[in-house]
Amino acid sequence: MNITYVEHSCFSVELDKVVLIFDYFKGQLPDFEPEKTIYVFSSHNHHDHFNIDIFQLLNKYPNVVYIFSKDIKKKFGRKFFNTHGVVDEVYEKIEFIDINKTLEISDLKIETLNSTDEGVAFIVTAEDKTIYHAGDLNLWWWNGRDQKDNESARERFEEEINKIKNRHFDAAFVVLDPRQGDEFYLGFDYFMKNTNTDKVFPIHFWGDSSVIERLKEMKCSEDYRNKIFL
Repeated sequence: MNITYVEHSCFSVELDKVVLIFDYFKGQLPDFEPEKTIYVFSSHNHHDHFNIDIFQLLNKYPNVVYIFSKDIKKKFGRKFFNTHGVVDEVYEKIEFIDINKTLEISDLKIETLNSTDEGVAFIVTAEDKTIYHAGDLNLWWWNGRDQKDNESARERFEEEINKIKNRHFDAAFVVLDPRQGDEFYLGFDYFMKNTNTDKVFPIHFWGDSSVIERLKEMKCSEDYRNKIFL
């Protein structure tokens, strides 16, 4: 399993027969072996998780499959895709998936959770590997916001993660956002303490990778800091 950080929340995961690309926003993707099927996932419609330019992969690779959160279809619609060069034949093959669903496509099993912001989080099983990508599923605790709203955000986040409590993930991509100030680690920490994850890769840190070392130095990460990679 070859994992490459691209930009922001985008990673590629290359397995023996397939490639998984999550939440392309910008940046240079690695080159892939042309005989592999490339699965492109977009967790929701925010500009830092979905870029229509990802369809340019069709000019380079013969086997590309697109799996998008259903909110992308609701926000943009067919006309937007057509205007940006995605013809009807390609558009009709996009798999738009809703929250709390399971979809099996040839050699993949795809499950979704409900995001605490927009769209979904993905759980993808392929070639005996199970991979989690949070999208914007996070404990969005904000300084200056009403305490009741923050507690509600905690409840919603924990409810989703408890659906996968103790589940094993070979790799997970989890939000670590410095904009949350001293509470930047809360969602990441809860995820790691409630799942059995081999390797975890921070996402959504807006270019400020210092939060990774900051978390590693905190006592709460003692049991999992050696599992954090980038």
